[in-house]
Amino acid sequence: RFTAEFDFRTYDAEGVILYAESLDNTAWILLALRDGKIEIQFKNEFGTKVTSGGKAINDGLWHIISVEELEHSISVKIAKEAVMSINSPGTLFKQSQGFLETKVYIAGLPRKVGNTLVKQINPRLDGCIRAWNLMNQGHSGVKEVIQEKQSKHCLIAVGRGSFYPGTGMAKFQINYNNLDSAEDWLVNVTLTIRPSTDTGVMFALVSDETVPLALSIVDSNSSDSQKIIVTIGNITVAHLESKKLCTPRKVLVGLLVTKQQLELSVDSHTDRSNSDQLSILHQAMMTNVVTYLGGLPDVPLGATLVTAFYNGCMEVKVNNRQLDLDEAISKHNDIRSHSCPLIMQ
Repeated sequence: RFTAEFDFRTYDAEGVILYAESLDNTAWILLALRDGKIEIQFKNEFGTKVTSGGKAINDGLWHIISVEELEHSISVKIAKEAVMSINSPGTLFKQSQGFLETKVYIAGLPRKVGNTLVKQINPRLDGCIRAWNLMNQGHSGVKEVIQEKQSKHCLIAVGRGSFYPGTGMAKFQINYNNLDSAEDWLVNVTLTIRPSTDTGVMFALVSDETVPLALSIVDSNSSDSQKIIVTIGNITVAHLESKKLCTPRKVLVGLLVTKQQLELSVDSHTDRSNSDQLSILHQAMMTNVVTYLGGLPDVPLGATLVTAFYNGCMEVKVNNRQLDLDEAISKHNDIRSHSCPLIMQ
């Protein structure tokens, strides 16, 4: 019968931990998180079921999770204590010549499956799993896949936040229209950053091949500080210098832009601008702009001043809404949506 046990750690609230299906795809079981709690969905020849229970476990601590198929039920335990027992007539997977063979997917779903689930879920999950024991065979099969991929290795210590490794970006479609006025728009961005390198694009709006707005960190002439700059096209319209940013401390960066004024704030310092360049931004905001975090797509040389990818931790709020990288249109695989490596001091 189907069994799985492992240690699990995450700050993510929703996503697929494990999905297993029969070789002919007629039976399957899904182990997932929703609102931080364990959820089980399964289908066999007798029908489908979905249930959830237990406490929220997306607290960044290690939890021992086990799923075991018993004679007439499926048992789910956290830290060896039962949190769910789901009645299951018949077995989940049929044996073939005395063997039980299944296909197992970790932290995601095969493409064809999404619409066949009992209850839809955002499958993207950022977490960490160790001490694997699948089908009572230990970590056989899992270890070989994970060892070869550095990006799949667990961080030693994590905190809340997203980690950008300096190799890619996330893309969002966000509506900046101000509902109070037909031709007005508002860009209100709050970033909590802890950079690891001194140059990179943190937030940008892209329209076709132009970059009408970008918020970046750049190296300063001074040895103990960096600059945070706002550019419209390839013109700097606001900038603030900050003491060495690549330290264990987190820095709060704010950017508020309307068609009349732009305001950049870093910690308690502020720079305001009503540059003529704002008219260029206004024209772009009247069309379709795409939001990028952590970098830029390929844009022509000279379209903007900084094109390097951001490297470090960052949390982003846009117009008072916290952005969840699991909801991005696209995201580089190496970006960790809900794990920020802690600096051991």
